[in-house]
Amino acid sequence: MMRRFLQGLLWGGVVGTVVGAIIGPMTKAQQKPMKKPLAERSAEAVVSTTEGLMREARRARRRIMKKLD
Repeated sequence: MMRRFLQGLLWGGVVGTVVGAIIGPMTKAQQKPMKKPLAERSAEAVVSTTEGLMREARRARRRIMKKLD
C-alpha cells in the first residue's frame, strides 16, 4: 500500500514537471506588456506628485469645511 502511494507520488511529480514545462512558456508568451514602474525616481516626478497631492488635500479640506459650516 505504501509502495503504491510512493509510485503515485513519483509519477505525479514527473507528470507535473512535464505539464509545467509545456504550459509554462505558453503562459509567458501571453502576458500583458510591462507597465511603467509605480515609483518614478526623477526630481520632476516627485515635484509633480507632491503638487498633485497638495491640490487634492486643498480640495478635501474645502469640502470638509463646507460640510461643517
